[in-house]
Amino acid sequence: MAQKTYRVGLKDGKIAIEGVDGFSIAVEDPKLNVGKLYSALFADVNEPTTITLEPAIELKQDRKAFSFFESLKKIVDGACEKMNPGLAEIAKKAEGLDADDEAKQS
Repeated sequence: MAQKTYRVGLKDGKIAIEGVDGFSIAVEDPKLNVGKLYSALFADVNEPTTITLEPAIELKQDRKAFSFFESLKKIVDGACEKMNPGLAEIAKKAEGLDADDEAKQS
């Protein structure tokens, strides 16, 4: 399974995904454009893929912006689960395999 990780930051009063043009959310007037979100994160996905959003430090420090980030993360996580049936099971198995590998190395 492929994995993509995006850093989400706060710049000029907008939440933006680093390295992704055309998508942002204004903190003072938050409106989510789902079409732009899809284009930014999902349009080029053509295999089972997990997408992870990580907040930048400045985003964590702004309580209001961070609450919007958490909502955005829930939307992306939910979309990944819907697009990748069985993703939760795969993740649990992968975690179990990682734990087994660590136990073997000890």
